[in-house]
Amino acid sequence: MASRTSTPRSRSRSSTGSSGSSDTTMLDAPPQSPSRPVRLRHLSASNPNTAPQAASSDPAFSLLLSLPRELRERVYTYALTSPYPIWWPGFAPVQHNFGTSLLRVNKQIHEESVQTLYAANKFLFTHPSDCNIFRVISSPASYNITCVYFRIREKDLRLWTSYLGSKTAERSLKFDLPKLRSLWIFMRCGSMGTPAMIGQLGQGGMGMQGGGGLAGLPPAIAVQVQVVQNALGQQLHALQQQVHNLNNPHADTAGNAADTQDDLAPPPPPPPPPAMPFVQFQQGGLPHHLGQGHAHNHPQPALPANANAIPIPPPPTFNLPAAPTALVPGANLPAHHHQHQHTLYNSFLRFEREMGVESLCLSLQETRRQETEVKIVCIMRIPRREVERLYQLYPNELERDRHGDARTRFRKLHGAEVSLEINGYDIPGMPSHDTQAQG
Repeated sequence: MASRTSTPRSRSRSSTGSSGSSDTTMLDAPPQSPSRPVRLRHLSASNPNTAPQAASSDPAFSLLLSLPRELRERVYTYALTSPYPIWWPGFAPVQHNFGTSLLRVNKQIHEESVQTLYAANKFLFTHPSDCNIFRVISSPASYNITCVYFRIREKDLRLWTSYLGSKTAERSLKFDLPKLRSLWIFMRCGSMGTPAMIGQLGQGGMGMQGGGGLAGLPPAIAVQVQVVQNALGQQLHALQQQVHNLNNPHADTAGNAADTQDDLAPPPPPPPPPAMPFVQFQQGGLPHHLGQGHAHNHPQPALPANANAIPIPPPPTFNLPAAPTALVPGANLPAHHHQHQHTLYNSFLRFEREMGVESLCLSLQETRRQETEVKIVCIMRIPRREVERLYQLYPNELERDRHGDARTRFRKLHGAEVSLEINGYDIPGMPSHDTQAQG
């Protein structure tokens, strides 16, 4: 009885052991329970949607850093650049909408994107100290600035000339912006009234008492015109005195002739000249009939020794065109003429030489790097009607924008490119050109 009962037990053990061993060795055996599914070992490989979920759970993972460097640079350029200049200090008239929060993502993104912020934008400063201080207080990455705009006022011109021409490491454009490639200087050169208005006021002032010619103008324009009139009067007086001294060396020997001519009536005055062109007004404000001809001084006829006779001043020593001509750069001119004579641009340069345009270019010539492009825009404000008249006189020289302002082409001056911009302004009480055209 004992042997019979032991045999099934041994068989049960062997069968159980064999079945257990078969379960561990046969990987492709069907499951014991049909209701329990098979667990796959590489589930993430069969379902790609789980990869981003696993990566997002990693705090060190960044989709931006997973992009190639070229694509990241395009993202930085899109988020951190603006077509408008960045004003400092102060705020620009337009909003830039920079994505500066991108700079605070992590250290690597900050180091990559901050260079784009400074190298791909334009910065505007209105005082030389602003540019110098900005480099001190801003990020060291401002070392990469490549384009700046300077707005220069007349009263700050000497400060700017000193800063641009300095070679010291503490305060100079050369050391503040070592990677500068583009420099734009907008220099305001003042405002002035119309030449036609000045001539009309001069005639009206002589016929009216109490300065009736200036009565209809605003006080600022009246003061400005009065200053110009005084300058014109002093210049004409000096010319008349010079002619009188040159033509009266034989006044003592010709005393008898002078006595006989005392009874002669003075010749009638010539008709008033037309309104002087603006280019003549820039050259010194001489009347139109004094600017005819060339630079050679021809002998003048002898003047009567009558005290009432007004001597005729000699022609000026500079050249002015008798009529407006096409101002094409590089035109064929005689050998004794300068390449840029008879142009509105160079007339302005002669007029503005004392204002410091030439000294500004010379200061930059010694300190700027060879790869730096310098452009200077000299801005002058005149009445809007005169802008229209100048554009009609010099259509080949001036280009107009959508605001009605005009600008000449850029031309080289001591290594820099200089242009004259003429901004128009409306005079209260005087109809503009557009109003007259509509009428």
